[in-house]
Amino acid sequence: MPSIPFPVPTPELLEVPMSDGAVLSVLRYPASGRPAPAVVVITPYRKESPMHMELLQVPVREGYEVLIADVRGIGGSSGPYDGVLSPREVDDGVELLEWAAGQDFCDGRTAMIGGSYSGLNQLLIGARRPRGLRCIAPWIAPTDFYRDMWKRGGIPSHTAWGARVFLSCQREETQRQGLRHFYGEIVGERFDTELFHRSTPDLSAIEVPALFLGGWYDYFLRGTVRGFQAATCPKRLVVGPWSHEPFLSDEQRRELAAWLNHWLRGEGPDPTTPGANVSLSCVGTDDWETRGDWPATGDIAWIRWRPVEDARTIPIVPALTCTPPPPPSNVDLMVDLITDSGMRLWGETAAFDLPPAERPARFLGPVGLTAVLEAEGCSDFDLHARVSVVRRDGQAHPLTEGRLRASHRAVDTVRSLLGPDGEIVVPWHAHATGEPVPSRTPVTLHVEIYPVHVRLDAGERLRVGLTLARADESAAPAQATLLPGTTVLLPGRTTPNELTASQGAPSAQSTAPTSSAATTHSAASAQGATSVQGAAPAQGAATTHSAAAGQGATSVQGAASAQGA
Repeated sequence: MPSIPFPVPTPELLEVPMSDGAVLSVLRYPASGRPAPAVVVITPYRKESPMHMELLQVPVREGYEVLIADVRGIGGSSGPYDGVLSPREVDDGVELLEWAAGQDFCDGRTAMIGGSYSGLNQLLIGARRPRGLRCIAPWIAPTDFYRDMWKRGGIPSHTAWGARVFLSCQREETQRQGLRHFYGEIVGERFDTELFHRSTPDLSAIEVPALFLGGWYDYFLRGTVRGFQAATCPKRLVVGPWSHEPFLSDEQRRELAAWLNHWLRGEGPDPTTPGANVSLSCVGTDDWETRGDWPATGDIAWIRWRPVEDARTIPIVPALTCTPPPPPSNVDLMVDLITDSGMRLWGETAAFDLPPAERPARFLGPVGLTAVLEAEGCSDFDLHARVSVVRRDGQAHPLTEGRLRASHRAVDTVRSLLGPDGEIVVPWHAHATGEPVPSRTPVTLHVEIYPVHVRLDAGERLRVGLTLARADESAAPAQATLLPGTTVLLPGRTTPNELTASQGAPSAQSTAPTSSAATTHSAASAQGATSVQGAAPAQGAATTHSAAAGQGATSVQGAASAQGA
């Protein structure tokens, strides 16, 4: 754990009454003695935990009043527990903020900060517009209670979270109710019902400025990007080379301090200024890029890669625990193990490589995977996909992942994001019903893969790894056939003609350790595209701090190469 560079004062224990008779237990870290804005964190992870200190020391160092509270029914907070991020819990947050704004130690202005769970509760509370709230800063936070937090691709995820939280909650009744609610309802419910709707925020209702901080290796990256896109308030997006860890980098500390100081004190430039309110690191470099927005799918120069020309058989393993070892990662496995999130816990049973890049190439945006398969001996399975960079020395560096339960394959095209040719790039799955997979009949799975911003150096290549794990009740041997028509859409930042893609030969599994990731300030622009059936000539122009729009997508069925930056 990184050291805490700034000492925090001894906290004062407070008890804050709620309207239903419950009491929230709060630690107050006082400011310099005169009234100051109050910065609030609400957590289920026990307010005394050292995991919070890296975050809290930022507002403490800046001279703010800092309050951190246990959610109701956990630790020192009383009251009946009504479920994870229940409407009553959101009521508590509104009441706590309005209480804080009226205290003698506060000047009437409040802000909320925090990551993960404590990021999602900011969005839910912010949508209620509590009196005195000036800004929020959700960090590595989900924005969809079903699709981000508990059922990525319709597959249960973070299943160890409930045991971790409720077995340490201190209160016997909350332990019973929390474990029953989490495992019997959240984990047990297959589909996106009102249980999940009630704890998914209405982002359009948030009026205060919102800072969305995320990481390229975070399993809630989807929520960070979609939250920024959907919010209509003043907003800022920062995505760096981070995962789901409670540790702050220097960049995150600077961003958070500048954010609070501007909205609570009027200091410094407006971080939401149009044209400069998006800051993105780029894996494979040490730089950052400043943009005016997240790239729209219609503004990306898509490269269409067809990884199989002939049918390819892929085994359907009994469970993810039956896969080969995963490729090495520079991300601490702690972030997967403590919640059983699975981002880096599974190996790949089949992998496909593009040929090495001939010159540096850059990608920014979502990755689209359309997998066409026939299954035999299995009526349902989970498809897991991973995109990696294979370095010149053969080391595989995992970049991003996606997953989908095959029976949840129904897509709402109206809510999906489409490319300029009408292809589904970012699917929206309704997760309303399940449709079994018919035997020996082709089915199409549109898999949402989290976005990337990566630079390939000459000699490096992209890899897509796949694993299929059964999700039915049969024990019979099963396999699937990956069919031609399977397509990977890559978000090109160069002219697409400079990176042509086709069938990639199945790759050997790399067991070398992963090289470290780095982070850019300039980027190549995407200008135009053609649809061809062969290698394309290299063209393109570079710009600084912006990307031009691309039209269409390059489509090839020949040797692949990456060029241009």
